[in-house]
Amino acid sequence: MAHVQPLPGPLLPPRQLRHSPFVPLGGARDRRCVAGGRLLLGRHDPEAKASSTEVTAESGGTEASVGDLKISNARIGEPAGPNTGMFLSITNDGDTADRLVAVTTGISPEVQLHETVTDGDRTSMQELPSGIDVPAGTTTVLEPGGLHAMFMKVEPLTADEQVPVTLSFDKAGDVEVEVPVIPLTELGGSMGHSDMDSDGADHGGMDHG
Repeated sequence: MAHVQPLPGPLLPPRQLRHSPFVPLGGARDRRCVAGGRLLLGRHDPEAKASSTEVTAESGGTEASVGDLKISNARIGEPAGPNTGMFLSITNDGDTADRLVAVTTGISPEVQLHETVTDGDRTSMQELPSGIDVPAGTTTVLEPGGLHAMFMKVEPLTADEQVPVTLSFDKAGDVEVEVPVIPLTELGGSMGHSDMDSDGADHGGMDHG
């Protein structure tokens, strides 16, 4: 009769295994991120398409996708003050509207979603606490002088750096994008260097609403 060697060390009871530190309790259904002092719970959709990020040779920038959404032309203005703006395009190829609800990054403790509003000769930035709508079958553009993500109390940045940024959508979920930092004069849009306020340049008569 063969002699069976005992296993080394005591075995954990089944109940202890459920709470082992090596077993995540929340899993994919318990993704969390904090933006602007708010706790956001990630949605788990078993039929959602996986996100992807790739560097495109023709544009020299980064494109990313999550679900039916495609992110392109993402860029951050080189800060000339404590805050700076991020701009990009979001194309929704699906049949369902979505919404950009949060942006998070390690270079800023708070990122706000803003809209630039002009009333006569007065221009102000207004926060959009409910997020930025991304209608089905359209491209939503975040650009200077319009919609944008505002990085508050940003760390020092220089042109040509790459910054990891996570975009959180109401339906599609989260996607991380490597966003290049570029000079303010190359941002494009309707606002020049001297007109920008919280987007990282001079205060130029703007109010931060």
